[in-house]
Amino acid sequence: MDPDQEKNFLDSVVDGVIAVDKEGRIREINQATLDLLGYKKKEDLLMLPFEEICKNFSLKGLRDKIPLAEQGLMYLNKDGKEIPVSVNISSRVSYPDDTIFMARDISKIKELIGELTCSQAELKTSYTELKVSKDELVRSEKLAYTGRIAASIAHEIRNPLTNVSMSIQQLKRGNRIKQEGFKHVEIVERNIERINYLITELLNCARPTKLNFQPYDIHTVIKDVLESNKAKISLQRIKVTEDFTSNPSTLRIDKEQIERAFLNLIINAIETMPRGGNLTITTELNGNFFLAKIHDTGRGIHEKDIIKIFDPFFSTKSGGVGLGLTICYGIIVSHGGTIEVESKSRKGSTFIVSLPR
Repeated sequence: MDPDQEKNFLDSVVDGVIAVDKEGRIREINQATLDLLGYKKKEDLLMLPFEEICKNFSLKGLRDKIPLAEQGLMYLNKDGKEIPVSVNISSRVSYPDDTIFMARDISKIKELIGELTCSQAELKTSYTELKVSKDELVRSEKLAYTGRIAASIAHEIRNPLTNVSMSIQQLKRGNRIKQEGFKHVEIVERNIERINYLITELLNCARPTKLNFQPYDIHTVIKDVLESNKAKISLQRIKVTEDFTSNPSTLRIDKEQIERAFLNLIINAIETMPRGGNLTITTELNGNFFLAKIHDTGRGIHEKDIIKIFDPFFSTKSGGVGLGLTICYGIIVSHGGTIEVESKSRKGSTFIVSLPR
């Protein structure tokens, strides 16, 4: 193909074509490139260094690599605006020392990819939020179901239990029990108390509690709980770190209920570190919510158990009833807050309590 034929051919190509000589200067350019870069005359670009219209690209060593297909480059138009292009690079037929850059504008493709990436991120966020909402709904349904079961069986259990207790008291008053039988009576009494306690706990975690909202310093609540467990913390050689925000920490809460929730969480953290460890309690403000994070360096929670730890009667403790965290969940939710957990087996756990300010 002679130079004139090549020139006519280049002008008929819809892609932008630039021919660059071995010195790196633009030797030839077609109409599609002028339109792409916003120039009117070829003379405006001929003999300019190729690097002036191609950002962050070096011609050094390029000849040894061609042909190259679909290289992502960044052209600069007349006003300096960046134009992403996909370029095929090859040798020029009529001038073997020259290099041909055949470029296609991919701005719209880039925009579409950006929009798709953004949509994918939004979809992922929506899916996560939906999953969290579903988990919360399932948990709430479980609590409601537990409440219905608890209410229906509490009366049926407590009536005969009361009769058993009264009968035991009558036997004791009438001296109708032989000395060796007293230890069995004590066992019966202890188990009656245990059953009563379990029924009360079950009702507490399932039925709505009438809350007495009053302004109270949440930091004081946490410090009181730590103080009440000071002996156990010291005995187990646990180091406590309080990293409290300096911002106001007074919230409208039911002090007794919130204290019970934090007591449960802190005792759980202590019990997961029988041979010592670090208990870190951090508080901070996050928008309209007050966050308290309780982190321990204990054995952690297995991934398969994370979703179940707030369920009634689920416990990883030997002899545990499995109502403590359920009660915590009910208390926090009844305050309009949330409780979450982050944990890895053998790497400790963090419970995050979020309460509205």
